[in-house]
Amino acid sequence: MDTAELRVETVRTEAIKPSSPTPLHLKNLKLSLLDQMTPVAYIPLIFWYPADGAAADHVLEAQERSRRLKESLSQTLTRFYPFAGRISNSLIECNDQGVDCIEARVNCLLQDVLKQPDVELLSKFLPIEIQSSEAATGRILLVKINLFECGGMAIGVSISHKIADLCSFGMFINSWAATCRGSSEVVFPEFGCAASFLPPTDLSFTMPSMEFKHQKAALRRLVFDASKISMLKARTASPTVPQPTRIQAVAALIWKCAIAASTLNIGGFTKPSVLRQVVNLRNRMKPPLPKNSIGYLVSYFTVETPNGETELQGLVKRLRDGIREFSENYVKKLQGSEAISTIFEAAKELGNLSKRDDLDLYHCISWCRFDLYEADFGWGKPVWVSVASAVVPNIFLLMDTGDGEGIEAWVSLSEPEMAFFERNEELLAFASVDPSISGSVIHC
Repeated sequence: MDTAELRVETVRTEAIKPSSPTPLHLKNLKLSLLDQMTPVAYIPLIFWYPADGAAADHVLEAQERSRRLKESLSQTLTRFYPFAGRISNSLIECNDQGVDCIEARVNCLLQDVLKQPDVELLSKFLPIEIQSSEAATGRILLVKINLFECGGMAIGVSISHKIADLCSFGMFINSWAATCRGSSEVVFPEFGCAASFLPPTDLSFTMPSMEFKHQKAALRRLVFDASKISMLKARTASPTVPQPTRIQAVAALIWKCAIAASTLNIGGFTKPSVLRQVVNLRNRMKPPLPKNSIGYLVSYFTVETPNGETELQGLVKRLRDGIREFSENYVKKLQGSEAISTIFEAAKELGNLSKRDDLDLYHCISWCRFDLYEADFGWGKPVWVSVASAVVPNIFLLMDTGDGEGIEAWVSLSEPEMAFFERNEELLAFASVDPSISGSVIHC
């Protein structure tokens, strides 16, 4: 749908506060060291739902859904009370100021957007810009309820990276959904674990920062269905890695094709390439951290192709060796007396890599297996869960498809490199580029 044609107009904005006031002894929550060091940004997610085909009045149905969402959000915030507070230095003031909830009207049908999604338009359905500075000092959580003419709905939710990773975000969304549909399957989050594991420290000195390329980013959505992933895993298997995971196989293919695009863009010269893979710390620690721990509890490892190696089997082996080294050695340092120096040294190394022009640095983030498609608020599971437009290049974000077996990869590269990347024949043998959303035409 054309940008000029699509209008998403705000009808009202409300502050949704916890249904019960936060007790005095819970009024301040310390951030962890990892929370402190997190880049200033919001995590964006959009959940897409068709209308109820049996409803006699779609307008009344949409209004009732909106009312239930706000009421259950208030109830959920009683358990997730810091999300209704504000960030102040190295702590969150749990002052019940509330979550901004925006209700908006969209001048089209849901299928008009989903039959051929334009990734550049998706940010219109979010409540705030991804890189807003408010993520560090202002509102922690914001919601936007987008109501389509047909009764369909898109729920855009943004949460500050300063207090949450995707695991935390997914727990909140599914707990909110369970409350909305009247289920007892709600989550009781653990907020103190992150700061106990890695307490905040003085960051008044200059921290090494990661720099992203100052180029306009182009974003493409690649869908790998289960059958193609099985073929890709067979292609990437080797005696050293006989059973690559689906994440390793897909990440290796995207990385290989990104390297090829970079090489073609600069006239055939292949730069060394580094891939940064983000890792959930909860189940890597010994003993594991509680699954319901809230915070920015992720770290990363990096792997490099110093000699221009681009064979899939070799790239998969590097990814497998990287996660093994991370699990066996890096995690031990995080749990020992060297934790702070280890984190600072890794940040310094990554900051230095990001400033180099003689290599390409890519960032791979997996949001798979976080049950985002389980977000049933009482009118069924979403037909699609999406992010929004690209902010910076060289990011590979991997998400589950609706059936839980495929992978939807959101890839951002510089515009010149994307022109080569999206035409790569090896990539197109396994992935569909920006396909329509299956099931999006139902009732809407």
